[in-house]
Amino acid sequence: MRLCIIENGLVPEELQDSFGSYPAMIESWLAPALPEADFTYVSAVRGEALPEATAFDGYLLTGSRHSCYEHSPWMLQLVALLRRLRSLRRPVFGICFGHQIMADAYEGRTTRAEVGWGVGAQAYRYAAEGLEDAATLVFHQDQVSSLPPQARVAGGSAHCPHGVLEYAFPARSVQFHPEFTVDYLAALLDRYGNGLLPADVTARAWESLQRLTPDNRQVARWAAAFFREHTRAVCSPFIP
Repeated sequence: MRLCIIENGLVPEELQDSFGSYPAMIESWLAPALPEADFTYVSAVRGEALPEATAFDGYLLTGSRHSCYEHSPWMLQLVALLRRLRSLRRPVFGICFGHQIMADAYEGRTTRAEVGWGVGAQAYRYAAEGLEDAATLVFHQDQVSSLPPQARVAGGSAHCPHGVLEYAFPARSVQFHPEFTVDYLAALLDRYGNGLLPADVTARAWESLQRLTPDNRQVARWAAAFFREHTRAVCSPFIP
């Protein structure tokens, strides 16, 4: 199984030695649940050419500090790829910014969240098979505000009701960060707390990390089952 992770954002430079890149985080999170997968990274945010839709069996989209409504040229190219993947029924899984740009590409809408920042650990409730209610790690200021017509809500939090989407074609996405560790989110809070993040947001985020324990493994199993189901036809040889 050949999976392509499309990089849409960069880890802060001073944290890269300790935590690596977002594609590397995603591979480390997903690979134990999907050992048969081979991963390739392509950096959309750095201007690398996106692959042809048929080049890989499935795709994953990372988060980003950017907003998809900026409509930067690389984002427009990513939207075009997402629509091509839909037409070919190639599986795609989006995280945070990936969740948002998928919604926009599929005729939904992402906006700045009226409820403000979501940072720290949040309790998520799921309506998706294979997921039990659990805490997740979040860091976002935008949210999917209008659902795409072929999407259904498969989970969310009090802060982010459209936090998990499943589509009528092979696509799933989550607003939270299953690839993050508590240590990485704590490093982001050390860097951005009481600066980019208001003091009250920072305080609530630290408190949430003490109170809630995220469950990333079950989300990895859920994502792995999704790719196994939808890459079977892509990977299987034709037998007349």
